[in-house]
Amino acid sequence: MVATTSRRRANLAAAAGLLLLLSAACGGSSAPTTAPSTTPSASDCSVAGQNAQVLAIMQSWYYWYTSLPANVSPSSYASTDALLDAVRQQPLDRFTYFTTQAADQAFYGAGQYVGYGLGFSLNAANDLVVSQVFPGSPADQAGIARGDTITAINGIPVPTLVANNQLETELGGSSPGVTTTFSYTDLASTAHTATVVSAVVTQPSVDRVAVLSEAGQKVGYILFNSFIDTSNAALDQAFAQFATEGVKQLVIDERYNGGGEVTVAQHLASLIAGNSYTGKTLTTLTFNDKHTDQNETIPFQTVANPLDLQQVFFVTSDATASASELIVNSLAPYIHVVTVGSATFGKPVGEDGFNVCTNVLYPITFKISNASGYGDYFSGLPPTCPAADDVTHPLGDPAEASLSTALGYVRTGACGAAAAAPGGARILADSTRRWRHSLQGWRQLVNAY
Repeated sequence: MVATTSRRRANLAAAAGLLLLLSAACGGSSAPTTAPSTTPSASDCSVAGQNAQVLAIMQSWYYWYTSLPANVSPSSYASTDALLDAVRQQPLDRFTYFTTQAADQAFYGAGQYVGYGLGFSLNAANDLVVSQVFPGSPADQAGIARGDTITAINGIPVPTLVANNQLETELGGSSPGVTTTFSYTDLASTAHTATVVSAVVTQPSVDRVAVLSEAGQKVGYILFNSFIDTSNAALDQAFAQFATEGVKQLVIDERYNGGGEVTVAQHLASLIAGNSYTGKTLTTLTFNDKHTDQNETIPFQTVANPLDLQQVFFVTSDATASASELIVNSLAPYIHVVTVGSATFGKPVGEDGFNVCTNVLYPITFKISNASGYGDYFSGLPPTCPAADDVTHPLGDPAEASLSTALGYVRTGACGAAAAAPGGARILADSTRRWRHSLQGWRQLVNAY
């Protein structure tokens, strides 16, 4: 029998953790549990033994268990990652992953991972454009900033590393103490070289909080990076400030937020919509036909300092995933939701965690839908107002294209003519490399560096 789980996640974060590089989590998952008693050799921690446990969990709990191939031999695969690559549902499952319990707890418990503390995207020339740097991280201390363009790593041009599929290997910062040299140019086209040593980085869940003025209204702004254990306290502090300062409009910047815990999405949605919605359906979680007893309706909660908004803005990108998408989709039946930026990643499913020896498996176990029954957004949620991720301005700067577009909508009630987000941008993430297991396509979008 599987132990009751306390945390359901919707994230790519689990997946790509930090986003840092830019990022992504997913749409929902839960804290690790013990493997089902039906799992063969549950105490066997050899590769074959862990593979057998993983396969048994997938056969029971995987949302798409009917798509699993027949006659899979766990001993035929050299790693659990290789097994998952062979059996996961194609093409929808870009999310099921296997990581260590230690890395899982570090990130979801404290927002910590090993890396350099920056996020970046690949531009048209296949150079890396820095989109985010975490305060106090090795990259921050080395002077790297948003808008810098990294052209070489350890003397090798980034386009060469990308062409040879060596970018992840050359970054190599998944363990503390790895020294990496970045060659980059800043926004003034001045060349720099920085030698950075990987270390434990703390990614703030709520990174920036500000109150802006637009058209005579107070507009709250939150740069929100992840749905983790520390998020609710940080959100409560931000909303208390908003309530004190009379905020009437709100912009939540989720452009690099890969998701995380469903309970955090529930809390944030309740802060936005207000206590008049308490008890109403926020979202529903639907499991496979072997576990219909786990189906769950998540309601709005009663919270302190809600804003009682009739309209809310979200800044999104293709790194906005899972719980970040859940809250956008789930608020839509109740209040006016305006998304600014580019289409989201597309993860209307979530995970539960199962301990396997010292590791943890997060298979897709449930589908997510809003109160209207909608949850088919595997292609992402489109933006109401297209806008660029303007790295020439700091995040939270009213002149930055996406935030400027949101403020323009507050002022005029329309999108305006802001520059559209460029298509095909690939966002990378500096994190614990939890998705390193495979996901070849996703690995190029959000991996851990």
